[in-house]
Amino acid sequence: MLIPYGFDRLPRDWGLRCVEVGNEPLLLNSEPVPADAMPLTIGDHAARVAAATAWLESQCGDYAPLRRQFIAVYFRFVASQIEMHRAELTEQLKPYDGLYAREDFTWSALRPLPRAWVPAGGRLLPADIVFWDGTNTVALELAARETEKQKALMATEIAVYRVGPNAFDRLQEILPEPFKAFWRGRTLPSSLFRRAIPRLV
Repeated sequence: MLIPYGFDRLPRDWGLRCVEVGNEPLLLNSEPVPADAMPLTIGDHAARVAAATAWLESQCGDYAPLRRQFIAVYFRFVASQIEMHRAELTEQLKPYDGLYAREDFTWSALRPLPRAWVPAGGRLLPADIVFWDGTNTVALELAARETEKQKALMATEIAVYRVGPNAFDRLQEILPEPFKAFWRGRTLPSSLFRRAIPRLV
Protein backbone atom coordinates (compact mmCIF):
# COMPACT_ATOMS: atom_id res chain seq x y z
CA MET A 1 0.00 0.00 0.00
CA LEU A 2 1.25 3.48 -0.84
CA ILE A 3 0.70 6.41 1.51
CA PRO A 4 1.38 9.84 -0.02
CA TYR A 5 2.47 12.49 2.48
CA GLY A 6 3.71 16.04 2.75
CA PHE A 7 0.87 17.54 0.67
CA ASP A 8 -2.06 19.79 1.58
CA ARG A 9 -3.55 18.92 -1.80
CA LEU A 10 -2.65 15.98 -3.95
CA PRO A 11 -0.79 16.96 -7.11
CA ARG A 12 -1.47 14.95 -10.22
CA ASP A 13 1.74 13.00 -9.79
CA TRP A 14 1.45 12.40 -6.04
CA GLY A 15 3.63 9.30 -6.32
CA LEU A 16 6.69 11.58 -6.27
CA ARG A 17 6.53 11.56 -2.47
CA CYS A 18 4.94 8.53 -0.92
CA VAL A 19 5.98 5.61 1.22
CA GLU A 20 5.19 1.98 0.61
CA VAL A 21 4.01 0.03 3.65
CA GLY A 22 3.41 -3.67 4.15
CA ASN A 23 3.44 -6.18 6.97
CA GLU A 24 6.22 -4.42 8.89
CA PRO A 25 5.82 -1.21 10.92
CA LEU A 26 7.07 1.97 9.30
CA LEU A 27 9.85 3.11 11.63
CA LEU A 28 12.01 6.19 11.76
CA ASN A 29 14.87 4.02 10.50
CA SER A 30 12.92 2.11 7.84
CA GLU A 31 14.75 4.20 5.26
CA PRO A 32 17.65 6.65 5.63
CA VAL A 33 17.09 10.38 5.57
CA PRO A 34 18.09 12.24 2.40
CA ALA A 35 21.75 13.23 2.23
CA ASP A 36 20.94 16.93 2.67
CA ALA A 37 19.24 16.17 6.01
CA MET A 38 22.33 14.50 7.48
CA PRO A 39 23.76 16.41 10.46
CA LEU A 40 27.30 17.70 10.16
CA THR A 41 28.20 16.39 13.60
CA ILE A 42 28.90 12.66 13.76
CA GLY A 43 28.15 10.73 16.93
CA ASP A 44 26.13 13.52 18.58
CA HIS A 45 22.70 12.13 19.46
CA ALA A 46 21.18 15.54 20.20
CA ALA A 47 22.34 16.83 16.80
CA ARG A 48 20.80 13.82 15.10
CA VAL A 49 17.48 14.29 16.87
CA ALA A 50 17.52 17.97 15.88
CA ALA A 51 18.24 17.01 12.25
CA ALA A 52 15.47 14.39 12.21
CA THR A 53 13.04 16.86 13.78
CA ALA A 54 13.88 19.50 11.17
CA TRP A 55 13.52 16.93 8.36
CA LEU A 56 10.04 15.90 9.54
CA GLU A 57 9.01 19.49 10.23
CA SER A 58 9.88 20.37 6.65
CA GLN A 59 7.08 18.02 5.58
CA CYS A 60 4.49 19.73 7.81
CA GLY A 61 3.77 22.75 5.60
CA ASP A 62 4.53 26.43 5.98
CA TYR A 63 1.55 27.38 8.13
CA ALA A 64 1.22 24.38 10.42
CA PRO A 65 2.45 25.25 13.92
CA LEU A 66 0.56 22.37 15.55
CA ARG A 67 2.09 19.77 13.25
CA ARG A 68 5.56 21.16 13.85
CA GLN A 69 4.96 21.30 17.58
CA PHE A 70 3.75 17.70 17.57
CA ILE A 71 6.94 16.49 15.87
CA ALA A 72 9.06 18.00 18.66
CA VAL A 73 6.71 16.61 21.33
CA TYR A 74 6.81 13.18 19.70
CA PHE A 75 10.59 12.99 19.96
CA ARG A 76 10.32 13.94 23.64
CA PHE A 77 7.78 11.15 24.08
CA VAL A 78 10.18 8.67 22.42
CA ALA A 79 12.98 9.82 24.72
CA SER A 80 10.70 9.41 27.75
CA GLN A 81 9.92 5.81 26.75
CA ILE A 82 13.63 5.03 26.56
CA GLU A 83 14.29 6.68 29.92
CA MET A 84 11.37 4.85 31.51
CA HIS A 85 12.88 1.50 30.47
CA ARG A 86 16.54 2.36 30.82
CA ALA A 87 17.36 -0.70 32.97
CA GLU A 88 15.81 -3.07 30.41
CA LEU A 89 17.66 -1.43 27.54
CA THR A 90 20.97 -1.38 29.39
CA GLU A 91 20.63 -5.11 30.01
CA GLN A 92 19.67 -5.76 26.37
CA LEU A 93 22.77 -3.94 25.11
CA LYS A 94 25.20 -5.31 27.67
CA PRO A 95 26.62 -8.05 25.37
CA TYR A 96 27.81 -5.35 22.94
CA ASP A 97 30.26 -3.80 25.39
CA GLY A 98 29.35 -0.15 24.82
CA LEU A 99 29.05 -0.32 21.04
CA TYR A 100 25.46 0.93 21.29
CA ALA A 101 23.77 3.38 23.63
CA ARG A 102 20.17 3.23 24.84
CA GLU A 103 19.37 6.36 22.82
CA ASP A 104 20.23 4.54 19.60
CA PHE A 105 16.85 2.83 19.87
CA THR A 106 15.21 6.22 19.21
CA TRP A 107 15.21 5.35 15.53
CA SER A 108 13.18 2.17 16.14
CA ALA A 109 10.11 4.27 17.00
CA LEU A 110 7.22 4.56 14.57
CA ARG A 111 7.74 7.22 11.91
CA PRO A 112 5.23 10.07 11.65
CA LEU A 113 4.04 11.05 8.17
CA PRO A 114 2.87 14.69 8.22
CA ARG A 115 0.07 15.74 5.87
CA ALA A 116 -0.50 12.15 4.81
CA TRP A 117 -3.33 10.82 2.66
CA VAL A 118 -4.88 7.60 3.90
CA PRO A 119 -6.34 5.05 1.47
CA ALA A 120 -9.89 4.29 2.64
CA GLY A 121 -12.93 3.08 0.76
CA GLY A 122 -11.36 3.57 -2.65
CA ARG A 123 -10.33 7.16 -2.01
CA LEU A 124 -7.60 9.12 -0.23
CA LEU A 125 -8.44 11.06 2.94
CA PRO A 126 -6.13 13.72 4.42
CA ALA A 127 -4.84 13.54 8.00
CA ASP A 128 -2.53 15.76 10.03
CA ILE A 129 -0.18 12.92 11.01
CA VAL A 130 -0.26 9.25 10.00
CA PHE A 131 1.60 6.21 11.33
CA TRP A 132 1.70 2.64 10.03
CA ASP A 133 2.08 -0.01 12.76
CA GLY A 134 2.55 -2.99 10.44
CA THR A 135 -1.13 -3.87 10.34
CA ASN A 136 -3.16 -0.71 10.61
CA THR A 137 -3.08 2.96 9.75
CA VAL A 138 -3.18 5.26 12.77
CA ALA A 139 -4.28 8.83 12.02
CA LEU A 140 -3.76 11.73 14.42
CA GLU A 141 -5.80 14.91 14.16
CA LEU A 142 -4.33 17.85 16.04
CA ALA A 143 -7.20 20.36 16.05
CA ALA A 144 -8.66 21.21 19.43
CA ARG A 145 -12.18 20.74 18.06
CA GLU A 146 -13.73 18.16 15.78
CA THR A 147 -13.36 19.04 12.11
CA GLU A 148 -14.99 17.82 8.91
CA LYS A 149 -11.69 16.17 8.01
CA GLN A 150 -11.73 14.23 11.26
CA LYS A 151 -15.37 13.21 10.78
CA ALA A 152 -14.52 11.81 7.35
CA LEU A 153 -11.66 9.76 8.83
CA MET A 154 -13.75 8.47 11.71
CA ALA A 155 -16.43 7.28 9.29
CA THR A 156 -13.91 4.69 8.04
CA GLU A 157 -12.24 1.75 9.79
CA ILE A 158 -9.07 3.79 10.32
CA ALA A 159 -7.92 4.24 13.93
CA VAL A 160 -8.23 8.00 14.55
CA TYR A 161 -7.02 9.87 17.63
CA ARG A 162 -7.66 13.52 18.26
CA VAL A 163 -4.65 14.94 20.07
CA GLY A 164 -5.39 18.61 20.60
CA PRO A 165 -2.61 20.96 21.71
CA ASN A 166 -3.74 20.69 25.33
CA ALA A 167 -3.13 16.95 25.18
CA PHE A 168 0.39 17.00 23.76
CA ASP A 169 1.79 16.26 27.22
CA ARG A 170 -0.40 13.15 27.54
CA LEU A 171 0.84 11.06 24.63
CA GLN A 172 1.68 8.24 27.05
CA GLU A 173 -2.03 7.96 27.91
CA ILE A 174 -3.41 8.57 24.42
CA LEU A 175 -1.22 6.65 21.99
CA PRO A 176 -1.82 2.89 21.59
CA GLU A 177 0.63 0.15 22.53
CA PRO A 178 2.59 -0.05 19.23
CA PHE A 179 4.00 3.40 20.09
CA LYS A 180 5.50 2.17 23.37
CA ALA A 181 8.45 -0.17 24.04
CA PHE A 182 9.17 0.03 20.31
CA TRP A 183 12.60 -1.60 20.71
CA ARG A 184 11.18 -4.96 21.76
CA GLY A 185 11.66 -7.60 19.11
CA ARG A 186 14.59 -5.66 17.60
CA THR A 187 17.95 -7.22 18.32
CA LEU A 188 20.06 -4.16 17.52
CA PRO A 189 19.36 -0.48 16.99
CA SER A 190 19.67 0.81 13.45
CA SER A 191 20.34 4.44 12.59
CA LEU A 192 18.18 6.76 10.56
CA PHE A 193 21.42 8.44 9.47
CA ARG A 194 23.04 5.94 7.16
CA ARG A 195 23.95 6.01 3.53
CA ALA A 196 21.58 4.21 1.21
CA ILE A 197 23.20 1.25 -0.53
CA PRO A 198 22.63 1.54 -4.28
CA ARG A 199 20.93 -1.40 -5.92
CA LEU A 200 22.93 -3.38 -8.43
CA VAL A 201 21.18 -3.57 -11.79
